[in-house]
Amino acid sequence: MTTNEQSRLREATKHTAVIGTVVQMWEKLAWDIDVFEDIQRSYPNEKQPLAYAAINICIAAGSLRDWVIEAIRSLAPAGSEPSKDNVRDQLALQIPQLNMCTAIANTAKHHNFKEGRWVGGRVELGWEEGDEDIPSGFALYHVDNDGQSMTLAFSSFRALKEAWWNALDAEGLAAGRMPTPEWMRNKLARIFRPIVEKLPR
Repeated sequence: MTTNEQSRLREATKHTAVIGTVVQMWEKLAWDIDVFEDIQRSYPNEKQPLAYAAINICIAAGSLRDWVIEAIRSLAPAGSEPSKDNVRDQLALQIPQLNMCTAIANTAKHHNFKEGRWVGGRVELGWEEGDEDIPSGFALYHVDNDGQSMTLAFSSFRALKEAWWNALDAEGLAAGRMPTPEWMRNKLARIFRPIVEKLPR
């Protein structure tokens, strides 16, 4: 890590406490996705928390995009930095859900609906009847191209998390397989520790 990168990390954590790198911002996105999934499973009758969590994911994806743009530009030799637009376009190719997230985040942040690059896209919230395996509840969908494609947000967001990790890896900002963030390891330990402690030694 260069001196400039260390300085940026210290400066960023003055406002974020624990987020100073693009990988740490990706972990925050993964956390927001986990919150959405927990709400979908645990509170299926609640539509506002589901929609709020979905908006938070999109805002986090937009923040991660901005962090990655700056990281890529800072790694380029002085005077040959790619333009922000070029990096943004490249990321949109690597992360199919990015234009959707950008449009949703911008509408939520600025109270100004613009399709942006998610032309004809919209979000739909509907009631899904359950069966013996899945309870009834609200489900959020992402609809592309004026209804040509409809994807369950639960699936869109899982794909978003993986696509982001693959993009970070491809850009040299992360390496290897998608990790399990510390907060998730802690969550799993809380859930499964009672079971593990009861196992014979």
